[in-house]
Formats: sequence, structure tokens, C-alpha cells
Amino acid sequence: MDYRINNEAIIACVIAQVAKRGPFDIPFTIGIVNLLMQERTRKKALAIPGNNVKELKVLFGQLDGGLLGAIMNSATMLLEGGCLKRQDEKLVLTATGNELCQDIYNCESKMLKAIIDDLDLIQFKYDSIDLSSLYQQFWIAL
Repeated sequence: MDYRINNEAIIACVIAQVAKRGPFDIPFTIGIVNLLMQERTRKKALAIPGNNVKELKVLFGQLDGGLLGAIMNSATMLLEGGCLKRQDEKLVLTATGNELCQDIYNCESKMLKAIIDDLDLIQFKYDSIDLSSLYQQFWIAL
């Protein structure tokens, strides 16, 4: 089923799932979605102990910007479709977005299911990091 779903659709679902667990600042949301969409990087993040902030920052800083266009397109679709709204420079899920998140669990995409399964574990690890230093490293890497 994955071959019929384009990157923007999968990324939109991942953004919605991240926002559901948020709200998070927009740069963090973009960065964590970028990390989640790259399987090799996602698996590395899972292998790093949660208390190893230095390794998590290094991994986050190694992300390439290859998916940033697709991430921005997906976020725009969600904003224009009323699934997300901007509030205090954060992406907040709307009632429509919550409905979308419920429908995602019925999706047949193996890739999307794997990303959602890994999302909570990876996000938990990044909760202990000072986000301003993470942003600085992320934007320098771009």
C-alpha cells in the first residue's frame, strides 16, 4: 500500500501525530518530522539512550534538508485544510485534525505505522533537551 501514498500524504499524517502530542514550536515540529521520515536516522535515535543529550543533539544536527519542501507542503495542506492552526508560534491540532488522527490508525501504510510506533519513544528522548540549543544546531545544519 505504501507505494500508492506519496511523501506529502505520509508527512502530513506524521505532522498531525506530532501536533497531537504537542503543541510544539514550529521548528521543533519540522525537525522531528524530518528525523522520523528518515528510517536510518529514526533507528539511530531509538538506539541512543534518552539521557544522552549530546548524542541526540548530534544526530538531530546531522539531518539533511531533503524533505523540508515536502514537510512545508504538508504543513501548508494541514493548515489550509483546517487540521492545524498556528497559535503562539506553535502548531496546534484542531477538531478536524483530531478526526484525521483517529482515521490514521486505520491506514494500511506499513511505513506510517512504523513511524507512529517510534514517535512516542523518540519524542520522549527529546523532551529533556534545551530546545533553543537544538534549534541553533538544526538551523546551522541547513
